[in-house]
Amino acid sequence: MQRIKKHILITCCIVLGGISVSGRRVVQAHEDAGSGRKNIASQNVGSDGGISSPQPDVVPQIAECTNLLFDADFSEGGVPGQWIPLHGTQWAVVEGVLQGRPSTTEFQHKRIAAGNASHSGKTPSSRLLVPVDDCVMLFRFKLVDGLSGVHFGFNDGSFKSGTGHVCRFTASTRKGQSLVKDRNVTVDGDEDETLVTDSFNVKADTWYWMMLEIVGDKMVAQVSGGPILRAKHPRFDIPKDQINLPTRGGGVVLYDDVRVWNARRRGG
Repeated sequence: MQRIKKHILITCCIVLGGISVSGRRVVQAHEDAGSGRKNIASQNVGSDGGISSPQPDVVPQIAECTNLLFDADFSEGGVPGQWIPLHGTQWAVVEGVLQGRPSTTEFQHKRIAAGNASHSGKTPSSRLLVPVDDCVMLFRFKLVDGLSGVHFGFNDGSFKSGTGHVCRFTASTRKGQSLVKDRNVTVDGDEDETLVTDSFNVKADTWYWMMLEIVGDKMVAQVSGGPILRAKHPRFDIPKDQINLPTRGGGVVLYDDVRVWNARRRGG
């Protein structure tokens, strides 16, 4: 059964790439990708009311998947070695899904006392050490116990060893969704920049599929039942050495059916 499940997921990415199912909007940043404005197109693509289906209801729009780099459905074994907890947060495989919890109260108090409240682990945070360039990420996720937001993004090293955070897709229960270009820490005056937003909110205690594509200087993101967000920026077009997975709101996050592929531009 596990092999069949993986085969279906991989086939979805390779064969269905670029196919749209009815009912979802496309939200696209202007080509200058620097003004923060957005252009809401009339194209519609699939919807299931925000409730994740047993198989992916999101498909690639700009990418063709090539080789599979990471594959975990958490049906066997523990937390994968590439999945790195951050800031003392607690991660475990529970009933076939990966569960992330905040750090202990004791750990939080120690970090806050040391002047590092922003990294005290009040909300689950982790990194997936899978180097990518052009790629497709596919996740299922659920926000529970008061967690209000989740980020899916990429890093180029750290603030000391590289250019830092590269970009991210954010989804929230109350602040909508966005695609963000993160600042390059090696460039004086560079700042984070929100390229495109939408008011679609995910619901707590609900499973969603999430797909994030990066090909060259283009990024596309989507969740079950939500719009397709598109943005373009030269910051995206660099090698990325890890996937950054912070959350917001101090609750519990659940992940399942995580896949990461190398990719190439569709028709390229």
